[in-house]
Amino acid sequence: MTVDAAELARVDTLLDGEAPADWLACLRRDLPGRAITVCDAADLTEGRPYRDYPGFELYLVDGSGHCWSLTPDPDAATGLLVARRRGRVVS
Repeated sequence: MTVDAAELARVDTLLDGEAPADWLACLRRDLPGRAITVCDAADLTEGRPYRDYPGFELYLVDGSGHCWSLTPDPDAATGLLVARRRGRVVS
C-alpha cells in the first residue's frame, strides 16, 4: 500500500509549525499499519527530504523490494522516515 495524499496531509498538519509533544504517537494512531521510522537528521548522509518542516525532515521509503530505499515518489513509497533536527525530543 503506497503513501497517499491524505496521509501526507496528516503529516503536514502534525509536523508543520509547532509539533505537539506526542507527534509520533499521533502519527502512529492516525496512520495505522504504516511503517514509520524516526532518526536524527544528522544520521542521514544521502538523499534529499521529500518535505522539510521546522524541526523535521520527511523522507519516503520504498520497502517493496528486498532492501528499503529512499524514494521521492509517493506512489512508490510504502513507509515514512521522520528525521528530527537537533534539539527535538521524541515522546
